[in-house]
Amino acid sequence: MKLKATCAIALAAILLVGCSDDEAVAKKEPLNLRIVETTDLHGAIFPYDFINDTSKTYKGDPIPSLANISSYVKMQRKIESEDSLFKLVLLDNGDRLQGQPVVNVYNNKDLTTTTHIFTDVMNYMGFDATTAGNHDVEPGHKVYDNMVKKANYPWLAANIVKTGTDDTYFKPYKIIEQNGVKIAILGLTTPGVPSWLPQELWSDMEYQDMVESAKKWVKEIKEKEKPDVLIGLLHAGWDYTYGGYDKNSPMNPNAIQLVIEQVPDFDVVFYGHDHQQAIHEINGVKALNAASYAKSFAVVDMNITWNDDKIDKKITAYQLDSSKYPVDDDFMQKFSQAEEKTKEFVQQRVGLFTETINSMDAAFKDAAFNDIIHELEFDVAKNQLGLEADMTIAAPLQYNVTIDVGDVKYADMWKLYKYDNTFYVMRLKGSEIKKYLEYNYEKWMNLMKDENDHLINFVKNESGIISIDKKGCAQTTTRYYNYDSIAGITYTVDVSKESGNRISITGIDKNLDGEPDIGVSFDMDKEYKVGINSYRAGGGGGHMMAATGLSKDDLPDARVITKTETGLRDYLLQWIKDKGSVTPRAFNNWKVIPEDWAAKGELKSRTLYTCGAH
Repeated sequence: MKLKATCAIALAAILLVGCSDDEAVAKKEPLNLRIVETTDLHGAIFPYDFINDTSKTYKGDPIPSLANISSYVKMQRKIESEDSLFKLVLLDNGDRLQGQPVVNVYNNKDLTTTTHIFTDVMNYMGFDATTAGNHDVEPGHKVYDNMVKKANYPWLAANIVKTGTDDTYFKPYKIIEQNGVKIAILGLTTPGVPSWLPQELWSDMEYQDMVESAKKWVKEIKEKEKPDVLIGLLHAGWDYTYGGYDKNSPMNPNAIQLVIEQVPDFDVVFYGHDHQQAIHEINGVKALNAASYAKSFAVVDMNITWNDDKIDKKITAYQLDSSKYPVDDDFMQKFSQAEEKTKEFVQQRVGLFTETINSMDAAFKDAAFNDIIHELEFDVAKNQLGLEADMTIAAPLQYNVTIDVGDVKYADMWKLYKYDNTFYVMRLKGSEIKKYLEYNYEKWMNLMKDENDHLINFVKNESGIISIDKKGCAQTTTRYYNYDSIAGITYTVDVSKESGNRISITGIDKNLDGEPDIGVSFDMDKEYKVGINSYRAGGGGGHMMAATGLSKDDLPDARVITKTETGLRDYLLQWIKDKGSVTPRAFNNWKVIPEDWAAKGELKSRTLYTCGAH
């Protein structure tokens, strides 16, 4: 008995040692990790543009979409099923729920009885995680809360906490384990949402600084999870100076570079938000942005091997063109009903336009395309909010779209008003309106040296040479959707003068006929009622802060008189329906001077400015 017991103990010891050795072998097994990122899809589920009723890009190429990326993903799934040393991690970086009308159709459905198309699609493709982008919050709690519940993947955002607590609203990170390798994915999102969206859309949520949140959560992940690989899935832009911010600005909405510089623990960072395809590297950390609208996707191949107890990681980063992969027929068949229903919806007739309009014109002068929005805003203030606005502020929200004379369809509403902004009426003094315009046109229009200079304010290097991107497009100092004009007053913009002395407000134009009203003058000390969209009211673009001196934390509440809960695009739809026939017109209440300089500067700038969709 004693001998048998001794043998049993010895055998157990041998088996125990054997198991430990096996575990060590498993731990040291190599892994070929392929991480794929999509970002800023903006409804690009199908290879079809519902707004322009076409399956072709402006260049005549097939429109890329998630249906193309699905083919690539299935190729990787096949490799994964056949190779135990290969692992695919599929990530999305947010901003799905605004853009193509297919998402708006589902944003407006009762999601307690159906599932959002994006949830279905991402479940089908097997996404591992997504970040909550700013446009994913835009449809409101009823949409994104329901989507979170029905998704087979977590929504991540470590820097959004439940109001008054330290608990995150979404999950902060996700852990994936494969072949003994522990992979941590940390999600962070732009803290600019409180400045851009009405509070009811993000109620019960507090946004925190990305850099400080990254420091906190990376430390916690390293201590608690001890990951072998740390991935950042961060929804924010690269340029931390955009919108007048700097390295020391708290709550910087575009803090990717700052996060990588100050939190150097990531193996790789995926980002998005600014729609600029890029691969950067800082201190050995690669950062990839897969652009937007499913045109491309970012890929990182991480070859992981073990040297005793130390892990070696060889990282290769690249971008792939979605259009190089075929449309997934099974994908299209499975979701065909959503595509067909959306096509039927957007092709319904709304009304009639008696003139053709183009948004490009509004980048250079007062134009009918933008003045339709001004006219709408005056109407919304009067008939929806019950007060007369003294003036309205609007910008062209599309880069280069045309609405032809004739029937206007639902699809055209997205051409005229791309975003899901609501409408505010705010208090601004005359002197603040002057400051607003000075700031606006400084960013928009160049300080022209003579009639042969450019009208548009393009980005220039230290030698004064205009910056051209990889696509051959000139970079503008600010985006077209920040090119505001004001209706209800008459004014001139002198592009031969420095900022601060460019704007001359010549009168009140209550009749919107382009002529100063007789018997009334613009008063720098008077307080005016100004109609403006929710993005700009909250400080988006920096205009309101420059005008009022208030911080984004004080806007818009410090100046708001009243606001709508319904979006401007919905009002636009009803406004055109009620009119039946609309004659677009430019008010001609503002102009650029010297006029001969402006005319020649426009022609010169159009050559560089006209360079595809930005």
